[in-house]
Amino acid sequence: MITQEGKSEGWMSEVGGGQILLVEDDEVVATLLADLLERFGRVRWTASAEEALEIVGRHDWDLLVSDIDLPGMDGLELIRQVKPLRPHLAMLVLSGHSSFDHAVAALRVGADDYLTKPFDPDAVLEKASALMALTRQRRAAAEEVVLAVGAHPDDVEIGIGGILLRHVAQGHRVILLTLTGGEAGGVAVDRAAEAARAAELLSARLIHAALADTSVSEGGSTIGTIADVIDEVRPTTVYTHTSRDVHQDHRNAHSATLVAARGIARVFCYQAPSTTVEFMPTRFVVIDEYLERKIEVIQAYVSQVKVRRYLDEELLRATARYWSRFATARYVEPLEVVRDSHDAPVAAQVNRYTAPQPVLDVN
Repeated sequence: MITQEGKSEGWMSEVGGGQILLVEDDEVVATLLADLLERFGRVRWTASAEEALEIVGRHDWDLLVSDIDLPGMDGLELIRQVKPLRPHLAMLVLSGHSSFDHAVAALRVGADDYLTKPFDPDAVLEKASALMALTRQRRAAAEEVVLAVGAHPDDVEIGIGGILLRHVAQGHRVILLTLTGGEAGGVAVDRAAEAARAAELLSARLIHAALADTSVSEGGSTIGTIADVIDEVRPTTVYTHTSRDVHQDHRNAHSATLVAARGIARVFCYQAPSTTVEFMPTRFVVIDEYLERKIEVIQAYVSQVKVRRYLDEELLRATARYWSRFATARYVEPLEVVRDSHDAPVAAQVNRYTAPQPVLDVN
C-alpha cells in the first residue's frame, strides 16, 4: 500500500542511499515504479505536479521521475519550473505518448531522458542508475559559477550561447550580467522582457544593470557595477567582450571587466557581430549539441531578430561552422584566453592542447 504525499510522510521505501521523487497520478503505475526504484533508495510519491513543486526544495534529491499527463499542471511545466530550482537534479519523463514530438518537448524544457509507457523494467533501472550518477556528477561540478558580462541584451547569447548551455548541462550555475537596457537599439522595456525570456531558456540568472547604452565607460561606474556582481556571486569563470571590437560599449565593457575580475582564475573573451578581424581566439569550444537551442534562445529577442541581419539563423550557423576549422566537430564557439589558471576548480578543467596550437574543448 502506498500513501500519497500530503496525507502522510509518503516514503514508499528506504532500502538504498538515494532520494527519488516520483510524480505519477496512477497509483498502480506508481506502485510498480516504486518497487523498481526502491533498490536505489527512498522513493517519495506524489500524485500532482503542484505538490511536487512544494516539496522539491526540502531534500537533496538524486532523481525526479514524472509522468507528463498529470491533473492540473502537467509534467513538462513541472520540469521547466524545477530546473532553475534544482539545476543539478537529473529528471526522467514517462509518458503514454509514443510521439517523438513529446520526447523533444520534454528534453527542451530540461528533462534528461524519456521513456514511453508501458515501460520496460530493465530500461527504467538502467536509466535511473545512469541519471542518479549524472546528478552526482553535476553536484561535483557545482562549485563552478559562471558570470557572462555583456554590454547589451543579446550580446552574450550571440557570442557564447552554446558555451553557456554546455555549462548548464554540466550543472554549473550561470549568471548573465547585462550592463545596459539596449535602448539605443530598440525599446528598453521590450528588450528587458526579451532578455528575461532568453535567460529563462538558458536556465540562467539575469542581472540587468542600468548603465546608459552607447555611453558605457571603462572606468568607475562600469567597474563598480561588475565588481559588485562579482562580490555577490563569486564566479570561478568570467566571460566578457573582446577588446577587438568597433563598438565602444563592447571595448569598455572588456576593459572594466578585466579590472573588476582581476582576482578570478579563469577569464575569456568572446566575439560579437561588431568584432574586428583582429579577434585572435585560441580556445575553441564544441557546441554541436547546443547550436539549435542557442538559436532558440536568440529568437527570444523578437524585436532584434526582425531588424538585425547578424541574427539570421543561417549566419549564426555559418559562423559556428567556420570556427570548426580549428576543431574536429561541426560547430564551435571561439574564445580569447585572458587567464586560465590552474587554481580553477578541478570540475572546471577541460581537455585541451597547449599554445601555440588552437585549443579544442572535447568534453
